[in-house]
Amino acid sequence: MFEGLSPFSNPKPTGLLKYLLSTVNTKDSLILDFFAGSGTTLHATMQFNAEDGGHRQCILVTNNENNICEEVTYERNKRVIEGYTTPKGNHVEGLHNNNLRYYKTKLLPRERTQQNMRDLVNAATDLLCIKEDLYDEEVTFGRYKVHPKLMRYFSDGMRHMLIVYREEIVDQLAEEIATMDFGKERLKIFIFSPARYAFNDNFFEVQDKVELVALPAAIYDAYEKVLPMRKEKLLDLQEADDAVEPGQPVVMRDLFENHSEEGGEA
Repeated sequence: MFEGLSPFSNPKPTGLLKYLLSTVNTKDSLILDFFAGSGTTLHATMQFNAEDGGHRQCILVTNNENNICEEVTYERNKRVIEGYTTPKGNHVEGLHNNNLRYYKTKLLPRERTQQNMRDLVNAATDLLCIKEDLYDEEVTFGRYKVHPKLMRYFSDGMRHMLIVYREEIVDQLAEEIATMDFGKERLKIFIFSPARYAFNDNFFEVQDKVELVALPAAIYDAYEKVLPMRKEKLLDLQEADDAVEPGQPVVMRDLFENHSEEGGEA
């Protein structure tokens, strides 16, 4: 697999990972490994799917120390999918019914300015693809050519996802959707909105064809469920005297209630 190299003295055995996966009796599990290493968990997941026809998904996470992700983890599983030749010259057929994607994370400010919210929506597009299991991007939407600064459209022929970055085009999109056929599945539209309004009125005439989600409100809601609540912080006593009536408690509210927090990891 590593062509004579030994990146690890004790990589996780594929057989052991397959056994652990087999203890969860479902074929559509989502497996998360925060210590990706050489990528054995993903390798085992693909092998297990090939054996029982499952549709398990696997997410690997690594800090990419010593470029392990690019040079080992990604490269290994790419060969597993495409097929490879062992150091002894034996060909191993690839597990072709799989796909592999590599994403990088970055810090975004927590302060809810218009620009920060738009940046969060743009950065979250790949996460939405993972969430919806839709990766095939189209260059047109109906009669319109897709402009990535305005919207992006993903479809596998049966399921469809539209991500709208500029709310100014919603009326044009609604008119176009009225002429389109999406089959049995509704078109899922993630649309930028400074608040929680998903432009339901604009899509009223095609409401039977669409499912609307306002962004970034849905993203903030998801983070609120997993991030720890910040401890309440008392203000300076002089600030308290200036800000409120005597006897009233003064606290700094949590991130999701106070939109003027300092920046941090989004």
